[in-house]
Amino acid sequence: FFAAMVATTSSRVRGATAGCTLAVAAAAATASAQLLFVESLVVGSPSFRGAASGARTPAAPSVASAPGASSSAAVASVGAIAGLAAAAAVGASSRRQRRSAQANPSLVAMGAGTLADCPYTVYGQKDVDVASEREAMRDIGSPLEVQMPPEMAGDLDAQRAYFQNNLPKIYKDLKIHGAIVFRGFEISKESAGFTQVGEALELERCEDPLHSVAARDAVNKEMGVYEAVNKPSRRKFYVGMHNEMVGNRAPGAAIFVCFKAAEEGGEFLVADGRKMFKELSEDWLKTAYEREVRYSTAEFPMGFIEGLPGFLQGAVEPLAFGAVQQALKMKVDFDTELVWERSEYDGSKILQVRAMPQVPIVRHPYTGEPAWWGSMHSHSEFLRSEREKVYGDEGLTETTGASRINKTDVYYADTSQKVENDRLKELDEVTMRCAVPVKMKEGDMVLLDNYLVMHGRCPFEGTRKHAVTWFKSPDYTKAEA
Repeated sequence: FFAAMVATTSSRVRGATAGCTLAVAAAAATASAQLLFVESLVVGSPSFRGAASGARTPAAPSVASAPGASSSAAVASVGAIAGLAAAAAVGASSRRQRRSAQANPSLVAMGAGTLADCPYTVYGQKDVDVASEREAMRDIGSPLEVQMPPEMAGDLDAQRAYFQNNLPKIYKDLKIHGAIVFRGFEISKESAGFTQVGEALELERCEDPLHSVAARDAVNKEMGVYEAVNKPSRRKFYVGMHNEMVGNRAPGAAIFVCFKAAEEGGEFLVADGRKMFKELSEDWLKTAYEREVRYSTAEFPMGFIEGLPGFLQGAVEPLAFGAVQQALKMKVDFDTELVWERSEYDGSKILQVRAMPQVPIVRHPYTGEPAWWGSMHSHSEFLRSEREKVYGDEGLTETTGASRINKTDVYYADTSQKVENDRLKELDEVTMRCAVPVKMKEGDMVLLDNYLVMHGRCPFEGTRKHAVTWFKSPDYTKAEA
């Protein structure tokens, strides 16, 4: 695709020879570029980021800054453009199908198998009165812990009936506490039994929000059981606190399950967004809520352009911009913006992908309660770098080239100014004060409301197998009064 663009616009690069040179470079890099695309567009899931929101965007030198890699950087960067375009061509049909499904809900089930599309994010009205609503907010313990009744040991039918019969109370507890830890249940030690829990609770499974941009590893994709961040190469990666969201889609609820606990670490983390709303400084809450925020979700190294002859730079730059922009439009089903920037790592030219503005405080779709929201803790480049000082290198050398461009950061939406480090330090302090580590054993589950609580994961050693199923929001009209 990129080679064709170069060939058809060779007059813009002042001669067919230059056009052919770039075309050959693009063609030669296409194969490696396929790897670069996989994780490059992740927005909201830190639980993949490694991708998650999604391990999310590790801090590492860009391809262009790697020692002895100046020439390979050019190939890799052009190849990334080619790969984007190629992947976009493949994904264009599925994107059109998703849009058709949105226009005709009856097609959703056909397009997503047994899973509904991940719902659009519901931010609620932008009418939060920070001062008065903080004062009126009550303190609530989260998460709530529930132990399996001992008389149910060995009886999987009784355990399934427990969730079905106690649905009204579980919904009430979830609405109040935001997250519930279920311990000791045997039905959830295997994928098949785990799916029965969501069914017993009458929760509607939905697609992984990452579905629109990439593919998360699955335990049982048809039943919507996806792997959490378990890869050994991501073991040192601290998954910052976040609400699950990619682009403009966010599940309403989730159940996380432990099929095998790590030998050391790997605790699941839960933080009540309402408590964070109450404990963050009032002046900054007002500022951030008024100004809104934007996340950068990927960086494409373009330093090679500056190494080209001067007469070529002005021609190649719009070609690179146009190819990436077109590929993004064809691949993802949400709006993004491309911005020319300088790398934080070496000052080289990059193309940065930014998501659309969003508020960092949402109103819960059912209760109307305000809660801190988003991925600022996981997406901030500054906080990732600070965590790296504590937990060590995130192991990028063991991952594909995709992670090298999957870099994120957070900006104020009105001026594109980066959120100040002092504010991010405060955010980290409050987040870690609110975050509750949940050491899960085999079969343990965490049911959470994605609009009330954030989640994350501690680094680990050994082998870890946790999974998650995403759901639409619970029908809280079924909750016990």
